[in-house]
Amino acid sequence: MTKNIVFFKSPKINEDNEIDDPYFQNFKNDGYITEFIKVLVIDYQFDHLKLLYGDISNIEYFGIIFTSSNSIKSIDSFLSSFSKEIINNNNYNNNNNNNNNNNNNNNNNNNNNNNNNNNNNNNNNNNNNNNNSNNNNNYGFETQNFFSNILKFKHIYIIGETSCNLFKKVFGNYISQNLIAVESNATDLAKRITLEYNKENEENNKINNNNNNNKPLLYFCGNQRREELPTFLKNNNIQLKEMVTYQSQVSDDSINDISNLIKKVLQSNTIEIYWLVFFSPSGVEFVLETIDNQLSTLLQSRTSFFNNNNNKIKVAAIGKTTENSLKTYNIKVDIVSPFPNAQSLFNEISNYGNK
Repeated sequence: MTKNIVFFKSPKINEDNEIDDPYFQNFKNDGYITEFIKVLVIDYQFDHLKLLYGDISNIEYFGIIFTSSNSIKSIDSFLSSFSKEIINNNNYNNNNNNNNNNNNNNNNNNNNNNNNNNNNNNNNNNNNNNNNSNNNNNYGFETQNFFSNILKFKHIYIIGETSCNLFKKVFGNYISQNLIAVESNATDLAKRITLEYNKENEENNKINNNNNNNKPLLYFCGNQRREELPTFLKNNNIQLKEMVTYQSQVSDDSINDISNLIKKVLQSNTIEIYWLVFFSPSGVEFVLETIDNQLSTLLQSRTSFFNNNNNKIKVAAIGKTTENSLKTYNIKVDIVSPFPNAQSLFNEISNYGNK
């Protein structure tokens, strides 16, 4: 039997522009034909983040919230870009000062000019050699400043171990990891926030003679963020400020890839199995709507595609939230990976095959 597995995500790529993704490695080693279909194109948005630097309200947040790796990557990208921008501005000002000094020297002494130009050239070479070091140092300074001074908060809330590990890897040197709390899905995270929020406010109100010291939370999210967490917090009278830091956009290549996948499944006459792996609710929505659109031109339904192809298609979900999203579309979920990593998914699919 030919074993195929399709991951609805972008693969991780190494410096040589080759696929270096644990999902690829685990399943290829077990004889699977692997394919990655990029679901959405991510565009980081910095405008709202820049406004934080001009905010004089001095808001202290109860906590900050990250529900995806993309929100963490957007902050990392912003801080990297911002720190380089500061260095470039400083270099520009220094160059202008050097040019002014050179003009003054030209008026005074040609011989001194030659010496100063040589010194300036040497200084420029040294500056070039130190650029990388300055970039790294300035990134660290700006990151520390962002999480300590620009933002004031007591807690960091994250969904998923993968996102949590990414946050620690990127920002772990600049912020206490004791502030971090992680849950596997939005509902559990919202419940945890509510419990901790109410407990701390109750204690603070006792100390401060029942004065209202409730603080809002800041939620870094994308333009297609889900409703579970904001709705739960709103229903529990918890203030939430949302800040969109990235946009998710449809990729034309993805539509073509899904169309080709449908054709392969329908035209295959051999004994094959196709595992379709979904990683997020937004991915579920996009893929299934694309499948519907493609099948309509073939006068077929989604139900017949998933259920009537000699049991070729198996569906895997990463996490409960993704599973629930699939179920809203009446898709049978064959396995759920309890953890968002390649080994967990591989174990679940292997166990399914051994039944």
